[in-house]
Amino acid sequence: MPHSDSSHPLRFGVITDIHFSTENETAAAEATAAELLACMKCWQKHHVDFLLQLGDLIKGSDTFKHEEFRQVQSIFKPFTAPIHHVIGNHCLALPRPELMEALGLQSPFYSFTRQGFRFMVLDGMDVSVLRTPETEEDRQLLAHFHAHPELHDYCGAVGSRQKAWLQKGLAEAELFGEKVIIICHFPLLPETTDQRHGLLWNHREIAELLLSSPAVKACLSGHYHYGGYAQLNALHFVVLPAFVNRNAHPRFTCGTVELTGKRMVLRNQLDETLYNLPLRH
Repeated sequence: MPHSDSSHPLRFGVITDIHFSTENETAAAEATAAELLACMKCWQKHHVDFLLQLGDLIKGSDTFKHEEFRQVQSIFKPFTAPIHHVIGNHCLALPRPELMEALGLQSPFYSFTRQGFRFMVLDGMDVSVLRTPETEEDRQLLAHFHAHPELHDYCGAVGSRQKAWLQKGLAEAELFGEKVIIICHFPLLPETTDQRHGLLWNHREIAELLLSSPAVKACLSGHYHYGGYAQLNALHFVVLPAFVNRNAHPRFTCGTVELTGKRMVLRNQLDETLYNLPLRH
């Protein structure tokens, strides 16, 4: 049954673009670890049901990528709530099969349901310079990128098979009366990013698909380090500021989201309300 406003709200933690690095002096890595532990205390204080980690968990340097991943995983190990990971472009410094196994992912795109909400996690690097295209449609998409390098080789697209999965999931959510929250590392609207960071290559197609489904209520993304927000046809597109840039925007290191049947409220680590958004009907 769809979640009711009168019951306990669904509450989850959010963080993105940690870019954990061991390249600098040990003190810097220790300071980062301390701030991540502070985030975990914040989420535990608010009794979150789970955590969404929106990608770019590590910096992904050639020399230190495995050590970066080992250390950041060890920091999160004591966290008792489930962690749902999103694959970011920096994460793929590690081989995709190795990364997925370490993150406990059976598929790079997946969904899960909580209290009448269906969370659909997209793989924005499905079609990219790092993978051989699976279908003719994907080959054409990759060819389009090669003809337009300004789209950036560190971005990617949702492939044809994933798109079919997304369409099926949205149809099921509509049938079951579920509210859908879309999760993608990359921003889905140009208004929520800049040219330097870029966005999902086939963002227009995916955004149109989401807008066409009344089940979709909001989209959460990372990648654009300074954060952004746009609303299109009452659908909310929220881009979270990057943890790695926390000194540039101290009002957001990590956050907590509360969902009811009618609203989505995003608070920062200081418990300040950043967004209080009505969900479209």
